Amino acid sequence: MEEKISRDHHALFQSRSSSKEFLLSKAELRPWRKTGDKKEDGKKDVLNKLFPGMQSGEAFTEQAMKTLSSSLAFGVMVVRIDNMNETAESRKPADVQKTLGDTAKAIDDICRTGNGFWGRMDRFLFGCCFPDKNASSCLKLAVKLKKSLESTGEVTVTTGVAAYPAFSYKKHEIIGNAGKALDHADYFGPGSIVAFDAVSLNISGDKLYQNGDIEGAVKEFKTALLFDPDNVNVHNSLGVCYGVLEDFPKAVREFKESIRLSPKELMPLYNAGLVYQLTGKKEKALKHFQKAARLGEELFEINFQTGKLLLELGKPGEGREYLEKALKLKPESSVALFYLGESFTAAGMLDEAEAAYEKAIKINPNDAASLSSLGWLYDQKDKNKDISLAFSRQSVEIAPDNGLFRQRLGRLYMKRDLPKEALREFKKAEKLSGESCQYIQMIESGNYKE
Repeated sequence: MEEKISRDHHALFQSRSSSKEFLLSKAELRPWRKTGDKKEDGKKDVLNKLFPGMQSGEAFTEQAMKTLSSSLAFGVMVVRIDNMNETAESRKPADVQKTLGDTAKAIDDICRTGNGFWGRMDRFLFGCCFPDKNASSCLKLAVKLKKSLESTGEVTVTTGVAAYPAFSYKKHEIIGNAGKALDHADYFGPGSIVAFDAVSLNISGDKLYQNGDIEGAVKEFKTALLFDPDNVNVHNSLGVCYGVLEDFPKAVREFKESIRLSPKELMPLYNAGLVYQLTGKKEKALKHFQKAARLGEELFEINFQTGKLLLELGKPGEGREYLEKALKLKPESSVALFYLGESFTAAGMLDEAEAAYEKAIKINPNDAASLSSLGWLYDQKDKNKDISLAFSRQSVEIAPDNGLFRQRLGRLYMKRDLPKEALREFKKAEKLSGESCQYIQMIESGNYKE
């Protein structure tokens, strides 16, 4: 085929290793607006004049399914005129009508050539169906359509292609698959042509994930693996979904498979580390974070999680190195500053800890963890007594369900000879996280001076 069709999967996902976020499609299939822009309605619509029998919207899809019901195989193209949804209102109505007319004529010619039929799915979106054609045949027809329109120098179209049969898909789902291929094509820019494949499903699954439909995303990713069982990104995406669903064994399985297929891919290593961290397997988590860090790409998330984990493992000095790297990448991260302060505190570097907590609070005045730690540190350093108590109270107001914050506040009350207030905080802390029983006993026995 002379015309190059944009299907370079590596290029599409090359940025995926540098971001935690899922890819988002730039376009969505929109339902046909039967009572949309009046300029395109009724007798004023050039397409109704040129093709008076043209089916539109749901009527087209219903008729397409009836026509294809006896076909053992067929192909579908979904064709969108580029940039028209964004610019139509600023164009002259006559120019919009001409673009519509020229595109529809070219589509009609292609359908006649391929023994197919077409209809209008949206204002600038068309569907074409070809009985007895496969995806390869439809791609060739899409290239012919592209060349035909581009020869005028005025119109380009982006096209998604899908075909039946395809694994377990039913006939009525194939038009939707072509729409997913169209979303996929948007990553390559105007004039692109893409056939429905595993990457199309990965993009579709990512959209469902972003919209909160995790189960729907899982289904898309699983189907994508039928098309391409060795797709590293799909295994990683499926693992993320299982992680969100808290099905951690399945999440680890998918991340391990992704790592096996591509040992130098950063995201599966990082995500596996997160799952191990969530399940209390801190040494395994650290191993994966450090492997990800050694790949050479400086990312805030990896440095932050590694530093935080080293702190939890009793290695504040090593952890501080990673936290400082994280803060070079994101200086305004109050949470990273908090953990940097914790690492200084653990090492007995109280002045440095104080500076880190203060900076975190300056960035985020509602940072309950930093307020609590700084309030407690002020008291330990015997300075800012009133501010110490105020910060501790504020931390509890912001995070009333944190047992540690309440315990610290209770101990400050004890030091200020306020047993009733202290007892109230200790009892609440005991219910939340335990470890306050000794302080309750001290107050109730009257021996509450620390």
